[in-house]
Amino acid sequence: MRTGTALKINIPEPCHEDWDKMTLQDKGRHCASCQKTVFDFTTATDEHIVKTFQSEGKLCGRFKSTQLLSLIHISEPTRPLYIS
Repeated sequence: MRTGTALKINIPEPCHEDWDKMTLQDKGRHCASCQKTVFDFTTATDEHIVKTFQSEGKLCGRFKSTQLLSLIHISEPTRPLYIS
């Protein structure tokens, strides 16, 4: 049984702004059109993506197409079940 957090990334209306024209920031790039930070998840691990969504809430992100097609899981460490 898998315990933990699962996330399915859904982008109903993809942004059409040019990534290369956005201003570089420490968390990604700043989009002048929507005035938001766009996170670059193209090289991020599943764990990093989930933790960013948990800490930031609703956000804009840049993803590879393969990241959009799969369910991202982060397993939590399980404690041994025993009776003393």
